[in-house]
This record gives sequence, C-alpha cells and structure tokens, in this order.
Amino acid sequence: MLIAKILGDYKMTVYVCLHCEYRFDTEKGDPAYNIPAGKTPADMPEDWVCPECAALGIDAFIVEEE
Repeated sequence: MLIAKILGDYKMTVYVCLHCEYRFDTEKGDPAYNIPAGKTPADMPEDWVCPECAALGIDAFIVEEE
C-alpha cells in the first residue's frame, strides 16, 4: 500500500533512496539537507543527488510502500 495522504490537490509521500534507504516525507521536507516541504525528487535539479549516499537523481528514489 502506498504511504500517502491526500489533502485537496496536495499529495504527501515518503520517498526512499534505493541505495542507502534515506527517507524523506514531502509533507515535512528535510531541513537538515535544505529540502523544503512539498518538494519531490522530480522537483530537484537534474544534478541533484541523495544527501546521504550521493546516488544521482530521481531514479535513485522510489515511493515507500507498506
């Protein structure tokens, strides 16, 4: 099951790095790594990397499932 909460048009989702299992929730963001709430891997610049292991870009992340 997809871990997501829908409020109106805004969908909050937990993304997980396939390499190191770093997680961030779009509802909370991650202030430690300057990821604002509401951002997803698709919103990041093309050269964005996982803040924990430096895996490159959106392809390194999946939506967390139960």
